[in-house]
Amino acid sequence: MDSDFKELQSKWQNSKKNLKLSTTNFDSLYAKIKKKEKENFFFYYGTIAILLITLIIISLFFYYTAPLKETLSRIGVALMIFGLVFRIFIEIISIYKAKQISNIDNTLKTTENTIKFHQFRKTIHKIIAPIIIGLYTIGFYLITPEFSLNMELWNIVLIDVSYVVIAVILFIVIRKGVKKEMQKLTDIMKFKKNLED
Repeated sequence: MDSDFKELQSKWQNSKKNLKLSTTNFDSLYAKIKKKEKENFFFYYGTIAILLITLIIISLFFYYTAPLKETLSRIGVALMIFGLVFRIFIEIISIYKAKQISNIDNTLKTTENTIKFHQFRKTIHKIIAPIIIGLYTIGFYLITPEFSLNMELWNIVLIDVSYVVIAVILFIVIRKGVKKEMQKLTDIMKFKKNLED
């Protein structure tokens, strides 16, 4: 009987250790999820800030400094502004969707929502963002003919070439940021799946 009691006591102590270990593991995973989510929110807000500043500068430039008269040029400006506004709107939706994912509710449902959000962000980066960039670029080159009426040819060529160079640099920088974001979302999904186990 004494040996049964010691065996039971030993099992109880092992269970307590496992429980403490799993609680610690849970807390650690939860902290990692929170950290990565916070970093992603910083990325979303940063993107909105950059796009908003660009939108304001472009709007003020075309309203005060270089008001365009030609219909083609106005269409170009509209495409540029529409692209920026639409992208800001998408980032706001992303923040809203990310905040809707609850970490405390049913873990399985949370993981499913995280996977859906991951797919949503993939669609933005692979389909919507290239379309917006394409429209913005078309808009930029639609204003070139009217600019050429008031500027020398070498200035126009310089502006057009500069646009391409800046676009390539921005593409590389943005791609890096997107890869980081997608990796963080992938990590969050893995951590949440570990919480299920």
